[in-house]
Amino acid sequence: MTTELPERLPHEMTEEQYRRLPENIAREIEVVHGHVIVCESPAPEHNRVARRLASAMEQLPSTEPCIRAETDIDVVLWRVPKFTFRRPDVTVYRCLPERGAKPEAADALIVVEVSAPSTAAEDLLDKKAQYARVGIPLYLVISLDTKYEIEEVREFRLDAHAGEYRLHRLHREGFLELEHVVVGEIGFADLVR
Repeated sequence: MTTELPERLPHEMTEEQYRRLPENIAREIEVVHGHVIVCESPAPEHNRVARRLASAMEQLPSTEPCIRAETDIDVVLWRVPKFTFRRPDVTVYRCLPERGAKPEAADALIVVEVSAPSTAAEDLLDKKAQYARVGIPLYLVISLDTKYEIEEVREFRLDAHAGEYRLHRLHREGFLELEHVVVGEIGFADLVR
């Protein structure tokens, strides 16, 4: 179900304004450099890939003592100079001590975007630069074709010295083989079936 956004939704927004929005409106936007971005509702196949990936990642062994993998949760990237948060398709983060707390960029270990042809440029340029800027160690981009099959998964690792991601591996053989934070293999077919 898509929510009707109010006609008077501002073009710019502070964190305080965002926190006061009704949840059904807040779920439909992201705020980047203080600017409101209305997010289109993705196709069910897109959501299925993200949900199954999060579940698989949480079940695999981890190099961290405690992790959580969630879909579609706000991750505050920065507050200064202007409030910015994104809602990655999947976020793997360190367990938080407080129930109900949302992760911030410093808690995130892996972010994943499930990328359709219409979102590829944003996922591979804007979001990639923003996630690197805040130091998230691993960024995965799952590229879907027009039939919602997985073409490839690009695995980017953070080069902390340069402050940007470097392509670590291109997964094209039907499996995502992870060895950082989450360790194990996830079949493409298990994500799209």
